Amino acid sequence: MKAETDSRTDTRKRILDIAEELLLTRGYNAFSYQHISTELGVRNAAIHYHFPKKNDLGVALIQRYRRRFQRFIDAQAELSPAEQLERYFTLTDAYFDRDQQICPSGILTTEYQTLPDDMRAEANAFVDEMRDWAVRIAESGRTDGSMRFAGTPEAMGLLMLAALQGGLQLARTDTTVLATLKTQVKSLLGLV
Repeated sequence: MKAETDSRTDTRKRILDIAEELLLTRGYNAFSYQHISTELGVRNAAIHYHFPKKNDLGVALIQRYRRRFQRFIDAQAELSPAEQLERYFTLTDAYFDRDQQICPSGILTTEYQTLPDDMRAEANAFVDEMRDWAVRIAESGRTDGSMRFAGTPEAMGLLMLAALQGGLQLARTDTTVLATLKTQVKSLLGLV
């Protein structure tokens, strides 16, 4: 019985892994179960067993991103605000360095109007969590005096998220964009 459960879990994980790669390279609307089943070497029915509808798969993917992101944030909790900002930047770098991918929140917000309602709700929560971490970095930096900036931490956090998310898209045509944006964000925070 344990081997059967492990096999199901492994298949589910492999489906999610392939779907994640497809989401980040093509977008949610540009892949189908056929793409996944071909890659796995199984019939579509095997995917439907784990995810009856495509939006079930989409929700599971976003929930997976959210869990991963929360673990990432938790791992940075003891760092200074400036160090946390650098870690925030590494998220952007990681996606760009992997075949110039856009981050999941970028894909989800780009396709937002076409996503099913349950995926929209998860996407909203995910983007909120990303923005909230950026806001907490700005708040902590202002509180400990390491960051000085005009405006509110809320506005600065939103600016940080928007700049890096948009930067990933622009970097596909000009690879210098991300470095320029990171330097500018640091400057706006009084870190340069």
